[in-house]
Amino acid sequence: MAFPTARSLPAARPVAALFMMFSVTACASRGPAQISGGVVTAAVPASCGAPAAPTASLASAPATDPLVTFDTAWSIIARTHWDTTYNGVNWGAVRDELRPRAAAAKTRGELREVLSDMVSRLRQSHFSIIPQEVSDAAESPDRRESSGAASGALGFDVRLVEGQIVVSAVDTGGPAWQAGVRTGWIVSAVRGCPIDARVARLPESLEPRRRAFMAYQIASRALGGRERDTVLVGFRDAGNRDRALSLVYGPVQGTVVKFGNLPPTEAHLTWERVRRDGRTIGIIRFNIWMPVLAARFDAAVDSLRSADAIILDVRGNLGGVGAMSMGFAGHFLDSSYALGEMHQRSGTMKFLANPRRSDTQNRQVQPFAGPLALVVDPLSASTTEIFTGGLQTIQRGTVFGTQSAGQALPSVPERLPNGDILYHAIADFLGPTGKPVEGDGVIPDVVTPLLRRALLDGQDPALDAAIRWAARRAARPITP
Repeated sequence: MAFPTARSLPAARPVAALFMMFSVTACASRGPAQISGGVVTAAVPASCGAPAAPTASLASAPATDPLVTFDTAWSIIARTHWDTTYNGVNWGAVRDELRPRAAAAKTRGELREVLSDMVSRLRQSHFSIIPQEVSDAAESPDRRESSGAASGALGFDVRLVEGQIVVSAVDTGGPAWQAGVRTGWIVSAVRGCPIDARVARLPESLEPRRRAFMAYQIASRALGGRERDTVLVGFRDAGNRDRALSLVYGPVQGTVVKFGNLPPTEAHLTWERVRRDGRTIGIIRFNIWMPVLAARFDAAVDSLRSADAIILDVRGNLGGVGAMSMGFAGHFLDSSYALGEMHQRSGTMKFLANPRRSDTQNRQVQPFAGPLALVVDPLSASTTEIFTGGLQTIQRGTVFGTQSAGQALPSVPERLPNGDILYHAIADFLGPTGKPVEGDGVIPDVVTPLLRRALLDGQDPALDAAIRWAARRAARPITP
């Protein structure tokens, strides 16, 4: 389906360490779970029109042997954290302070709050507690079969733009487009609840990228619902007129996948060709690094091999299986390069990308050698940052958009004795020059902020800039 403007959607074993996703997004934004602080919670009704919870919460259930779960979680981090100073935190003192609170916990919810407090002391990404009911919500890879109630999609995406939740992309085949919703419209309310009031509650001290992500999370949670259900959404259109539209959730895009103990999410990848100044530019978009998309990415590169340039639009791509970054990068490299190094207590692993010299039909080919542009935003995180930052550093790709999340710690999920999941980082990742990806993330070569006026005019500043650059850089002669 076409997106006319910004398309930026919803002691461990070393191999397991290759799953890297921003911890506050361990589940799909349109799925049954959301995260508050360091705890992933089932989407329970709130006082202001939150959608009904598709998964029954166990928060009020009695806590059984809470100290066993607390001690296990503390010990896992003590054993696996790559930094023996624990980011400057006295980890033993944290245990001594919080253990009495854990012992006093009467319910699973109370214990989760203690565990959340514990992991938050590290002040690092990729640490959270995922409730058992969220993790177990879909044992089947397809929630349609396992629950009979699939998550739905309204067919538009949002971003925090100039302090407001703004429609950043509209699927031309989806419910929102058919109802008249267009990019640049402000989302003012969902189910009668003003969105800006929720965003306004975010601390003023939040770093802008963090604020942008948390605002996106608030809006995504409010807009979530089940396929075929109806929701009333308030908008302010291009003329700042208020519009209240009743939208029916359609099916989600892509394939529902489940990775280990983590909640299910939707994985999708699309590609297209556009013409600019006599050049053909290929554009590939994908929302997550999951094995189910590997063959589709290979097919996309094969299809676009004759293009003058390729753009990888990874805005909103929250991360996934880190090892995939090496295979994907190989499509664009003519010799071996290291995208960076993963550092654990037990040793170091290089992320080495080797040239991909055969296509999907096992025919010999050369890696794509034309101009390569990468488009990122504050929701580009983890594996996405390793991939884009690595290619940028070795000067194989030029980056457009806005600064990425700066959340790139390799991490794994582990089941705790009470059934909940401890999602925790076990390594640091350094880019090709030895600089940590965590923190600064990827700073674009060409910074192109998202502006509401541009969206209202049907423009996509970052993608448009990448297309113009790609057309100028294309070396092949123009053919009539």
